[in-house]
Amino acid sequence: MQVDWTPLRSALRDAEARNRDVRFWWRDDDAVAATPALERLEAMGRAANVPVHIAVIPADATAELAAFTSASPFLVPLVHGWAHVAKSAPGEKKSEFQRERPEAASETAKGLAQMRVMFGDQLVPMFVPPWNRIGEKLTGELAAQGYRGLSTFGTRTVETLHGLSVFNTHVDPIFWKGDRGLADPVWIIQAAVNHIESGSTEPLGLLTHHLVHTPEVWTFAARFIAEMHDGGGTSFDIAGALT
Repeated sequence: MQVDWTPLRSALRDAEARNRDVRFWWRDDDAVAATPALERLEAMGRAANVPVHIAVIPADATAELAAFTSASPFLVPLVHGWAHVAKSAPGEKKSEFQRERPEAASETAKGLAQMRVMFGDQLVPMFVPPWNRIGEKLTGELAAQGYRGLSTFGTRTVETLHGLSVFNTHVDPIFWKGDRGLADPVWIIQAAVNHIESGSTEPLGLLTHHLVHTPEVWTFAARFIAEMHDGGGTSFDIAGALT
């Protein structure tokens, strides 16, 4: 696989020349069990010395996942909705928590409580809505439930929202609307460059999904993290930012 990393390297060099810190973090969605793919993900984070913030689906999370996660400082659990089941209205894009539902708030509260029991102090109380979509009303209730952060996809418009610190993701290497393999590397890299060159203070977020990675996606993600490090990027501590 031939990938031209020149645009990313140039953007990182320019940021360094301007004395601008480029921070990045890594979120991986849909963890439920201690699978071989999760083991590979953990090994990749360990090799790169970068924590992987795994968005765990509370309703399906297993005790084996909690045990495997607790044994590694490179896996940081977040709350990924409740059951990752689409509850969107007919004709709307998939979501679990964008449409108002009477039971939605109880599900988010239950998810946080269950995850605290399973993961203890290792849990970062950040809510990651499935399909990166959440309604305004429910967002306003999360802080009172004990959540400290919110993460979706795309450049954030505010740093805090209803008492929650917002840290989004911006780069997704999977071609979801196609064959679900690796998306066009030119497009992926340009998305990262655009974020860096925007001057945003928001840490650049890499979003992966370990359960569906093809070999090309694994390879690209590992190289992307290496390029960020080699270019002077620093891994951002989400947990520390929410304490």
